[in-house]
Amino acid sequence: MKYCTHCGKELMDEAVVCMNCGCAVNGANSIKGAIAGDDVPNGGLNILSFFIPLAGLIMFCTMQGRTPRKAKQIGIFALVGFVINLVLIVALSI
Repeated sequence: MKYCTHCGKELMDEAVVCMNCGCAVNGANSIKGAIAGDDVPNGGLNILSFFIPLAGLIMFCTMQGRTPRKAKQIGIFALVGFVINLVLIVALSI
């Protein structure tokens, strides 16, 4: 069985592009492991990066190459957490 490396959907053996997302198929891939399980956004890491934006930035930088979807979610939560913290600091100092 072949699976799309981008979206994880099952592909027909003779597929050249994924019918779900349109990405080119590079060869046989196993959905077990990095494709399906590791690149799913994690709620705990998102909350951690929201409350500690520096940790979120570090996780974003280290995970970006291996798990881009998870890294993107972590980066978004870290950015939102940073902006909210900045707004609160400015509001409380006035």
